[in-house]
Amino acid sequence: MRTLALLLLAFAANAPAQDAERGQRLFNQTAAVTGKPVANCTGCHADTHTLRAMLANRGVAAGDARAIRLLLQASINGAIPGARSAKAQYQNVLSAADIEDLAAYLARVQSAAVAPPLARR
Repeated sequence: MRTLALLLLAFAANAPAQDAERGQRLFNQTAAVTGKPVANCTGCHADTHTLRAMLANRGVAAGDARAIRLLLQASINGAIPGARSAKAQYQNVLSAADIEDLAAYLARVQSAAVAPPLARR
């Protein structure tokens, strides 16, 4: 049991940290943050309701950062029909850490967008 705990701890230590604040900067100012001549994510995905619907249509839960990361990576790699041309510009621009940060930000924003309203007192 102790070995398992040590292995899980070692894995967690090597897992990339997710920085949602940096992900927000990447989402809003992609070109400025990366230093590359690419479009900002907000150019096409500024409307959170549309983005949430797009995630749902792809079978991704709004707050699931891991699933969002996988979808982002697949889109950038050209594996998602309809996203090939638009996302190809991000190949060799966004690092694995960039994608982790974007996914953390999107999961946080999308979770907030679908959170139930507070009950009235």
